[in-house]
Amino acid sequence: MNVTSNPASSPQHPGSSRKSSRTEHRARNALKSLRAALTMVAVVVLALTGCAAIPTHGPVGKSDPLSPRNNSVNISFQQFSPADGAAPESIIRGFIESGTGINDDFQVARQYLTVGLAQSWAPDKRTLVYKNTFSVVPGADKDSYKVKFDVVSTIDAKGILTPGGTDGTTTVEMSMVKVDGQWRIDKTPDGIVLAEGPFQSLFSAVSLYFYDTTLTYGVPDVRWIAGRTSRTATSIVRALLAGPAPYLAGAVVSAFPSGMSLERDSVPVNDGVAKVGLTAQLLLDTSVRQRQQMHAQLLVTLQKALNTVTELQFLADDRQVDMGETTDSVPPMVVDNAVQSVQVALSRNELVTYDGSKIAPIPGIESVSRLIPSTPAMSYSGKDFAFLAAPGNQLFKVSTGQPAILVASGADLTPPSFGPNGWLWTAGGDGSGTVVAIDSSPKASPPVTLSVPWLVGQLVTTFRVSRDGSRALVIFHSNGVTTVAITGIAKSGDTLKALTTPISLTQTGSPSIGVWVGESSVAVAAPSASGPVSIEVLDLAKPPVTLSELTGVVWLSAGSGVRNIHAQTDDQIFTNVGNSWDVSAKALHQASFAG
Repeated sequence: MNVTSNPASSPQHPGSSRKSSRTEHRARNALKSLRAALTMVAVVVLALTGCAAIPTHGPVGKSDPLSPRNNSVNISFQQFSPADGAAPESIIRGFIESGTGINDDFQVARQYLTVGLAQSWAPDKRTLVYKNTFSVVPGADKDSYKVKFDVVSTIDAKGILTPGGTDGTTTVEMSMVKVDGQWRIDKTPDGIVLAEGPFQSLFSAVSLYFYDTTLTYGVPDVRWIAGRTSRTATSIVRALLAGPAPYLAGAVVSAFPSGMSLERDSVPVNDGVAKVGLTAQLLLDTSVRQRQQMHAQLLVTLQKALNTVTELQFLADDRQVDMGETTDSVPPMVVDNAVQSVQVALSRNELVTYDGSKIAPIPGIESVSRLIPSTPAMSYSGKDFAFLAAPGNQLFKVSTGQPAILVASGADLTPPSFGPNGWLWTAGGDGSGTVVAIDSSPKASPPVTLSVPWLVGQLVTTFRVSRDGSRALVIFHSNGVTTVAITGIAKSGDTLKALTTPISLTQTGSPSIGVWVGESSVAVAAPSASGPVSIEVLDLAKPPVTLSELTGVVWLSAGSGVRNIHAQTDDQIFTNVGNSWDVSAKALHQASFAG
């Protein structure tokens, strides 16, 4: 059954040796050596622990490791040149292990290749991240080999990460030849292969910010960048100018004109000021207002990624361009749009609000108990509400001073979700691939029904619009496989056009409910009225985090941040406190923050 709408509404301790030495002189020297070794170990350990342990998008650079924000430690991994007479498998393993040579453009790794391949091999085209160990076995052809990895994720040339999936085995084929009596690789794909540990040390997640289509909200586009601090700003600017990731195409816009690039491959940062030299004519052709929007977009991106940038300047032919008067500047991007602390909930089949301490009826809202409401939602203005009516096949909207009206119907509708622009969303859970959006603003546009090819045949259980209004969290199931995905909401002007091909988040179990927690993170769970439930926080820029178990969780809500996740049983709301759950309210059902 398709969903229909009502057109009337719109992330050996050297044990200390105490054996006597032959001479005091030797003992003293040994002690000095031991101290030096311990000092070196301590430096390495401190450096490694200073790196972000982040396994799911800026281009892969060719410089030293990028440290996390507020951490200037660089990590250096040692690479070893090929040994004389090394067997083919040793050459292959040495080449792979030299993939950490970001500092010097992989000069050691290139020694394992033939001269021609060393010149043409492009290490920044792809990065495979693997876990455990890898195997090297002979291939079908003479002097060919197959290298098998348990791939955790793949990062493309733009820094976009794709999870490895449930069966993440990847085979890389290589062929060997003898050069002056030494085995060398003469065929291998572009890119490098890294174990999880080195990857976590050498790469960092950076959010590039693009505007939503109203030029109000900043939408994060997470990329994975490798490089030392002095090159990080350059990599970020280059990636931003190249445009958004495919899943955000049409859902976001950039203030920078198409075709604009860096005048030279460098963005120096001196005394906190990033000087960005751009294609002169394209820059001069922009209006002052557009330059201000470009400035707002790039400044947020750099400041969120680095602690070294406080301001930026645009240059055309090494000269600053006119940015207008301060009094006429555009508003800053709204980043990580916060929600109010009030939730809408159900009490005795009526809509109520809950502010963390008090439960109150909603002024001006008529009784809806006759409709047996469930899964209520609240608009960001706090004036519009929506809910499903039993048995979940009808969507109603109710506003202050207005009666409840039927706005959509269909089989197994997902709980309603409001975008910040007032549009109300639901999806059919019957495999039809239908998603409906209803404009709830005073000047309501006609409802929009989208047919989503990648949802056809899928059981959709969650559809939640992000707080920037440009993306949606979608959870769906098919043939025993659960997918947690984020799609872009593509628009043309003010017109909704499509849901983009999504990116997926790696999760455990089979969650069916989920909510947004932050700009790049969501909380998901598999509800159970009687069994233990673990809530998992998934982040595009961080490894998954599993919260403490709680029995009987059937609903989730979240304000801003992990500490504002609320687990809900049939009649109690729990707040995450430390590593446990505390009851914060009773006799409430399915409380939800705006959105």
